[in-house]
Amino acid sequence: APHPAHPQVLIASPCSGHGFKFSSVIGEVLADLLAGGRCGFDLGLFRHRWFGRS
Repeated sequence: APHPAHPQVLIASPCSGHGFKFSSVIGEVLADLLAGGRCGFDLGLFRHRWFGRS
């Protein structure tokens, strides 16, 4: 997801040992976003604003 104050900075993390297995998909998403600004995956659940909700 783009950083809220710096849209040219992308934030991504596999988060843990379990998340490491998704690093190839995370890399694909980052490459798509950097190359064209879009990707083929719905990233709505991973937006930073979602984590602030209760």
